[in-house]
Amino acid sequence: MVRIYDRDRQEWVGPEREREIEALHDRDATRQRTARRAAVAVLAVCGLAFGTWALGWKDEPKPTAYLMERQPTQGPGADVGASGTEDAAPPSPEGGPPSGYESVTDAAGFRLAVPIGWTRTGEGGVDGITIVNYHNFDGTRRLQVYEVSEPTPYASLRTFLDDTQVPKSAGFRKLSLTRLDDGPRPAARLTYLTDRASSVGDAPNVGTWHVVDHRFEAEDGKRYAVAAYGPEADGRQDEKELVATALKWFCPALTDCPEPGAG
Repeated sequence: MVRIYDRDRQEWVGPEREREIEALHDRDATRQRTARRAAVAVLAVCGLAFGTWALGWKDEPKPTAYLMERQPTQGPGADVGASGTEDAAPPSPEGGPPSGYESVTDAAGFRLAVPIGWTRTGEGGVDGITIVNYHNFDGTRRLQVYEVSEPTPYASLRTFLDDTQVPKSAGFRKLSLTRLDDGPRPAARLTYLTDRASSVGDAPNVGTWHVVDHRFEAEDGKRYAVAAYGPEADGRQDEKELVATALKWFCPALTDCPEPGAG
Protein backbone atom coordinates (compact mmCIF):
# COMPACT_ATOMS: atom_id res chain seq x y z
CA MET A 1 0.00 0.00 0.00
CA VAL A 2 1.34 3.40 -1.03
CA ARG A 3 1.69 5.88 1.77
CA ILE A 4 2.01 9.66 1.38
CA TYR A 5 3.69 12.04 3.81
CA ASP A 6 1.35 14.82 4.95
CA ARG A 7 3.60 17.85 5.55
CA ASP A 8 0.88 19.83 7.37
CA ARG A 9 0.34 17.07 9.91
CA GLN A 10 3.90 15.71 9.67
CA GLU A 11 2.78 12.10 9.33
CA TRP A 12 2.52 9.29 6.75
CA VAL A 13 -0.99 8.59 5.55
CA GLY A 14 -2.65 6.19 3.16
CA PRO A 15 -4.78 7.04 0.07
CA GLU A 16 -8.08 7.06 1.97
CA ARG A 17 -6.68 9.35 4.61
CA GLU A 18 -5.23 11.57 1.88
CA ARG A 19 -8.69 11.89 0.27
CA GLU A 20 -10.15 12.86 3.64
CA ILE A 21 -7.43 15.47 4.08
CA GLU A 22 -8.10 16.90 0.59
CA ALA A 23 -11.82 17.07 1.38
CA LEU A 24 -11.04 18.92 4.59
CA HIS A 25 -8.79 21.34 2.68
CA ASP A 26 -11.54 21.99 0.16
CA ARG A 27 -14.09 22.61 2.93
CA ASP A 28 -11.73 25.00 4.74
CA ALA A 29 -11.04 26.89 1.53
CA THR A 30 -14.78 27.24 0.85
CA ARG A 31 -15.41 28.54 4.37
CA GLN A 32 -12.57 31.05 4.03
CA ARG A 33 -13.94 32.34 0.73
CA THR A 34 -17.42 32.66 2.26
CA ALA A 35 -16.03 34.51 5.29
CA ARG A 36 -14.09 36.89 3.04
CA ARG A 37 -17.20 37.66 0.97
CA ALA A 38 -19.22 38.31 4.15
CA ALA A 39 -16.52 40.62 5.49
CA VAL A 40 -16.43 42.57 2.22
CA ALA A 41 -20.22 42.92 2.30
CA VAL A 42 -20.15 44.21 5.88
CA LEU A 43 -17.46 46.74 5.03
CA ALA A 44 -19.46 47.92 2.00
CA VAL A 45 -22.60 48.46 4.11
CA CYS A 46 -20.59 50.34 6.74
CA GLY A 47 -19.01 52.52 4.06
CA LEU A 48 -22.41 53.35 2.57
CA ALA A 49 -23.85 54.19 6.00
CA PHE A 50 -20.88 56.45 6.81
CA GLY A 51 -21.16 58.23 3.46
CA THR A 52 -24.87 58.86 4.00
CA TRP A 53 -24.22 60.21 7.51
CA ALA A 54 -21.40 62.44 6.28
CA LEU A 55 -23.52 63.90 3.51
CA GLY A 56 -26.38 64.46 5.95
CA TRP A 57 -24.05 66.21 8.39
CA LYS A 58 -22.70 68.42 5.62
CA ASP A 59 -26.21 69.47 4.66
CA GLU A 60 -27.31 70.33 8.21
CA PRO A 61 -28.74 73.88 8.25
CA LYS A 62 -26.44 76.59 9.58
CA PRO A 63 -27.45 78.55 12.71
CA THR A 64 -30.21 80.99 11.94
CA ALA A 65 -29.22 84.65 11.82
CA TYR A 66 -32.13 86.44 13.40
CA LEU A 67 -33.16 89.84 12.20
CA MET A 68 -32.71 92.66 14.64
CA GLU A 69 -35.77 94.46 13.37
CA ARG A 70 -39.20 92.98 14.12
CA GLN A 71 -41.27 92.25 11.03
CA PRO A 72 -45.08 92.53 10.96
CA THR A 73 -46.64 89.09 11.32
CA GLN A 74 -49.90 89.93 9.59
CA GLY A 75 -48.54 91.17 6.29
CA PRO A 76 -47.85 94.69 4.99
CA GLY A 77 -50.00 97.40 6.48
CA ALA A 78 -51.02 95.41 9.56
CA ASP A 79 -50.97 96.97 13.00
CA VAL A 80 -48.31 95.53 15.27
CA GLY A 81 -48.89 95.64 19.01
CA ALA A 82 -45.50 94.85 20.43
CA SER A 83 -43.05 95.58 23.17
CA GLY A 84 -40.02 96.72 21.24
CA THR A 85 -37.10 99.07 21.27
CA GLU A 86 -36.04 101.73 18.83
CA ASP A 87 -33.46 101.16 16.11
CA ALA A 88 -29.94 101.56 17.40
CA ALA A 89 -28.18 104.88 16.79
CA PRO A 90 -24.60 104.84 15.44
CA PRO A 91 -21.82 104.56 18.03
CA SER A 92 -21.00 107.85 19.76
CA PRO A 93 -17.52 109.08 20.64
CA GLU A 94 -16.92 109.84 24.29
CA GLY A 95 -18.86 112.95 25.26
CA GLY A 96 -20.57 113.69 21.96
CA PRO A 97 -23.05 112.64 19.26
CA PRO A 98 -22.22 109.92 16.72
CA SER A 99 -19.65 110.64 14.03
CA GLY A 100 -21.17 112.89 11.37
CA TYR A 101 -23.78 114.34 13.76
CA GLU A 102 -23.90 117.40 15.98
CA SER A 103 -26.04 118.32 18.95
CA VAL A 104 -28.16 121.44 18.38
CA THR A 105 -30.49 123.45 20.57
CA ASP A 106 -33.32 124.55 18.32
CA ALA A 107 -34.88 128.00 18.40
CA ALA A 108 -38.03 126.28 19.70
CA GLY A 109 -36.06 125.26 22.77
CA PHE A 110 -35.61 121.51 22.32
CA ARG A 111 -32.29 119.70 21.85
CA LEU A 112 -31.57 116.97 19.32
CA ALA A 113 -28.77 115.62 17.12
CA VAL A 114 -28.77 116.17 13.35
CA PRO A 115 -26.21 115.49 10.62
CA ILE A 116 -23.47 118.12 10.48
CA GLY A 117 -24.16 120.86 7.95
CA TRP A 118 -27.90 120.39 7.72
CA THR A 119 -30.05 123.48 7.32
CA ARG A 120 -32.99 124.51 9.47
CA THR A 121 -35.66 125.79 7.11
CA GLY A 122 -37.74 127.58 9.72
CA GLU A 123 -41.09 126.78 11.22
CA GLY A 124 -44.22 125.92 9.33
CA GLY A 125 -47.68 125.67 10.81
CA VAL A 126 -50.23 122.96 9.93
CA ASP A 127 -53.55 123.16 11.78
CA GLY A 128 -51.94 125.16 14.53
CA ILE A 129 -49.00 122.74 14.88
CA THR A 130 -45.52 124.23 14.58
CA ILE A 131 -43.23 121.99 12.49
CA VAL A 132 -39.46 122.37 12.56
CA ASN A 133 -37.57 121.05 9.50
CA TYR A 134 -33.90 120.15 9.07
CA HIS A 135 -32.61 118.97 5.66
CA ASN A 136 -29.46 118.19 3.71
CA PHE A 137 -28.07 120.40 0.93
CA ASP A 138 -30.53 119.31 -1.78
CA GLY A 139 -33.54 118.64 0.44
CA THR A 140 -33.77 114.94 -0.38
CA ARG A 141 -33.26 113.88 3.26
CA ARG A 142 -35.24 115.57 6.01
CA LEU A 143 -35.95 115.46 9.71
CA GLN A 144 -39.10 116.97 11.26
CA VAL A 145 -39.88 117.67 14.90
CA TYR A 146 -43.21 118.88 16.24
CA GLU A 147 -45.57 118.55 19.18
CA VAL A 148 -48.78 116.51 18.81
CA SER A 149 -52.04 117.06 20.64
CA GLU A 150 -53.56 113.57 20.90
CA PRO A 151 -53.56 111.87 24.34
CA THR A 152 -51.17 109.07 23.34
CA PRO A 153 -48.55 108.55 20.62
CA TYR A 154 -50.52 105.61 19.18
CA ALA A 155 -53.73 107.65 19.07
CA SER A 156 -51.84 110.41 17.28
CA LEU A 157 -50.69 108.03 14.54
CA ARG A 158 -54.18 106.54 14.23
CA THR A 159 -55.48 110.06 13.67
CA PHE A 160 -52.87 110.63 10.99
CA LEU A 161 -53.92 107.42 9.23
CA ASP A 162 -57.58 108.46 9.21
CA ASP A 163 -58.17 109.74 5.66
CA THR A 164 -61.14 111.80 6.80
CA GLN A 165 -58.81 113.84 9.01
CA VAL A 166 -55.56 113.70 7.05
CA PRO A 167 -56.14 113.11 3.30
CA LYS A 168 -53.52 110.97 1.55
CA SER A 169 -52.21 110.91 -1.99
CA ALA A 170 -52.83 107.96 -4.28
CA GLY A 171 -49.24 106.83 -3.72
CA PHE A 172 -49.56 106.50 0.06
CA ARG A 173 -48.91 102.99 1.44
CA LYS A 174 -48.61 102.06 5.10
CA LEU A 175 -45.78 99.63 5.83
CA SER A 176 -46.17 99.11 9.57
CA LEU A 177 -47.70 100.60 12.70
CA THR A 178 -45.99 99.55 15.92
CA ARG A 179 -46.99 100.32 19.50
CA LEU A 180 -43.93 100.53 21.77
CA ASP A 181 -44.99 100.22 25.41
CA ASP A 182 -42.02 98.57 27.13
CA GLY A 183 -39.99 101.74 27.76
CA PRO A 184 -40.36 104.30 30.56
CA ARG A 185 -42.81 106.29 28.40
CA PRO A 186 -45.30 105.26 25.71
CA ALA A 187 -44.31 105.52 22.05
CA ALA A 188 -45.49 104.35 18.65
CA ARG A 189 -43.97 104.22 15.18
CA LEU A 190 -45.43 104.38 11.70
CA THR A 191 -43.47 103.62 8.53
CA TYR A 192 -44.95 104.35 5.14
CA LEU A 193 -44.30 105.25 1.51
CA THR A 194 -45.73 108.28 -0.20
CA ASP A 195 -45.33 110.10 -3.50
CA ARG A 196 -46.13 113.45 -1.88
CA ALA A 197 -44.73 114.79 1.39
CA SER A 198 -47.60 117.18 2.16
CA SER A 199 -45.99 118.59 5.32
CA VAL A 200 -42.75 119.41 3.48
CA GLY A 201 -43.75 122.21 1.13
CA ASP A 202 -40.35 122.87 -0.47
CA ALA A 203 -39.28 119.23 -0.83
CA PRO A 204 -38.00 118.14 -4.26
CA ASN A 205 -39.66 115.39 -6.26
CA VAL A 206 -37.82 112.17 -5.43
CA GLY A 207 -40.46 109.79 -6.78
CA THR A 208 -41.37 107.80 -3.68
CA TRP A 209 -40.54 108.91 -0.15
CA HIS A 210 -39.81 106.48 2.66
CA VAL A 211 -40.95 107.93 6.00
CA VAL A 212 -40.29 106.82 9.59
CA ASP A 213 -42.68 108.70 11.90
CA HIS A 214 -41.94 108.10 15.59
CA ARG A 215 -44.24 109.64 18.20
CA PHE A 216 -43.48 109.51 21.90
CA GLU A 217 -44.03 111.04 25.30
CA ALA A 218 -41.00 113.04 26.42
CA GLU A 219 -39.64 113.95 29.85
CA ASP A 220 -41.93 117.00 30.08
CA GLY A 221 -45.01 114.78 29.72
CA LYS A 222 -45.87 116.16 26.27
CA ARG A 223 -46.15 114.13 23.08
CA TYR A 224 -43.82 114.80 20.14
CA ALA A 225 -43.18 113.47 16.64
CA VAL A 226 -39.74 112.95 15.11
CA ALA A 227 -40.12 112.00 11.45
CA ALA A 228 -37.41 111.24 8.88
CA TYR A 229 -37.93 111.47 5.11
CA GLY A 230 -35.72 110.07 2.37
CA PRO A 231 -35.94 108.59 -1.14
CA GLU A 232 -37.21 105.01 -1.17
CA ALA A 233 -34.79 104.37 -4.05
CA ASP A 234 -31.68 104.50 -1.83
CA GLY A 235 -32.95 102.10 0.84
CA ARG A 236 -34.59 102.58 4.23
CA GLN A 237 -31.71 102.47 6.68
CA ASP A 238 -30.91 106.21 6.49
CA GLU A 239 -34.31 107.20 7.86
CA LYS A 240 -34.11 104.68 10.69
CA GLU A 241 -30.69 106.01 11.71
CA LEU A 242 -31.86 109.64 11.58
CA VAL A 243 -34.78 108.94 13.90
CA ALA A 244 -32.75 106.78 16.30
CA THR A 245 -30.03 109.42 16.68
CA ALA A 246 -32.47 112.32 17.06
CA LEU A 247 -34.40 110.42 19.72
CA LYS A 248 -31.28 109.52 21.69
CA TRP A 249 -30.36 113.21 21.97
CA PHE A 250 -33.85 114.69 22.18
CA CYS A 251 -34.65 116.87 25.18
CA PRO A 252 -37.74 119.12 25.42
CA ALA A 253 -37.50 122.83 26.06
CA LEU A 254 -37.00 123.96 29.67
CA THR A 255 -36.20 120.38 30.74
CA ASP A 256 -33.06 119.07 32.39
CA CYS A 257 -32.04 115.93 30.51
CA PRO A 258 -28.86 113.93 31.12
CA GLU A 259 -26.32 113.80 28.30
CA PRO A 260 -26.52 110.48 26.48
CA GLY A 261 -23.58 108.22 27.27
CA ALA A 262 -21.21 106.87 24.69
CA GLY A 263 -23.09 104.59 22.29
